[in-house]
Amino acid sequence: MRRRHLGIVLGALLLATAGCTTTTVKKAEDKPSAKASATTPACPGGTFRWAGVTREKRLTEISPVVTVKDGDRGWITFRTQLVRDIVPRVDTSDGSVSAHRVLAALAKRLKWWDAEQFAAPGEESADRRPPPLKMGTLGHGGRYVDAKAVSVVEGSFTVACPGRTVYGSVTTWLNGNTDSSLECGVDPHTDEAWVKEAYRLACGGKAT
Repeated sequence: MRRRHLGIVLGALLLATAGCTTTTVKKAEDKPSAKASATTPACPGGTFRWAGVTREKRLTEISPVVTVKDGDRGWITFRTQLVRDIVPRVDTSDGSVSAHRVLAALAKRLKWWDAEQFAAPGEESADRRPPPLKMGTLGHGGRYVDAKAVSVVEGSFTVACPGRTVYGSVTTWLNGNTDSSLECGVDPHTDEAWVKEAYRLACGGKAT
């Protein structure tokens, strides 16, 4: 009887031990790993280093050609149409450096601007459509066009953050439009690429 009783007790202990082992393994599997739960440390400071910062005007809108007869002293209205949409964006290797901070650093790099003058991500140039332009003909006949551009700023950068370097790039544009009135058949004689592009698109000729 004693041997039988001892066997029952040992069997019960083995079952209890097996049950505890199964429960322990399940809890270990449910616990998230330290790697998965880690977050990127903040980077409140850090020095920006810029490379390849460029600024150029790009054609964004152009009107259809408006034909004026000689002696006509009325008014003509230019209604521009979209050529391209400049979409601002800030890309970084991690999310610890905000877009506003990047734009503020870019303004500091360019010295004579501030962050509020730059278009932030989401402020597309197509959303800032100017009103139609009216111009007096003054009796001079011809084929006329109105073109608009924005000043685009692009650059790449690094930021020295604690224990790592953050890499990034930015594309934005300065608030406000640049306007140019062109006459087909009359060379604009300019070095600005956006004006030459507007002339070729509207008038079909080559601007020198």
